[in-house]
Amino acid sequence: MDPPVPLTAAAKFRYTLVAGTTAVVIGTAFTVAGLTRGPIETPSPTSVDVPLAAAASPGGGEGEDLLPSADTTSPSAKPSPSKSAKATKKPSKSPSAKPSPSKTKTASPTPTAEKTVTAASTSGSVLEQVLAHINDARVAEGLKALTLDENLSKAAAIHTQLMIDGCGLSHQCSGEAGLGDRFSAQDVKWSSAGENIGYGSSGSSDAAKVKAANGLTDSMLAEVPPNDGHRKNLLNGSFTRIGLSVVRDADGITWMTQDFVG
Repeated sequence: MDPPVPLTAAAKFRYTLVAGTTAVVIGTAFTVAGLTRGPIETPSPTSVDVPLAAAASPGGGEGEDLLPSADTTSPSAKPSPSKSAKATKKPSKSPSAKPSPSKTKTASPTPTAEKTVTAASTSGSVLEQVLAHINDARVAEGLKALTLDENLSKAAAIHTQLMIDGCGLSHQCSGEAGLGDRFSAQDVKWSSAGENIGYGSSGSSDAAKVKAANGLTDSMLAEVPPNDGHRKNLLNGSFTRIGLSVVRDADGITWMTQDFVG
């Protein structure tokens, strides 16, 4: 009888996910370099034993799609604004015995309310512990620790709230700007950028949310090539700053967004 084959760290982690009771869901990784953006994938959330990952190549451009269902996935069309024709009405005069000056009421356009998203808040204690966990992994690989960027964390928090509000696990929600534009809107200077997203069930305490977030990070770090887009973002030596958002929704699901820039 052959001796049992030892499990790799990644295999052990995947086995734990299947055997455990906590569902962990990870979105595709997304990376852009310079001003060139890679494709955005929008997977349907599924409980995974092998984490999903897809990333653009580090040099930018479209990169290789690593999702197995990529050839069956059609890109979602972005609605283009349609211009409504303005009809010019000629005033018609109706005869009257005693013409009196008539006042023409100009209809004032109804102001269009812009959708504002309140950034989901994360306690400083949670962010510090999640950041420390990520930096421990980087230092172990001989990389410099990431610095938590307040503006980048705000961009991450706004995106997290959009996902919670109905967008689901996606790098670009309906009506939302692209990754780099989201960062620039918060006055974040960047030359390269990346994002990891995911969610998992957790308790309501800060400790439980940290455990869920760190579990998601561990599952990303356990990825193996070629499906290791999240791991590449976490261990990318060109990234120097990170934005973090960890939020538990009303259904007991903790969502996490990790935004990286260099």
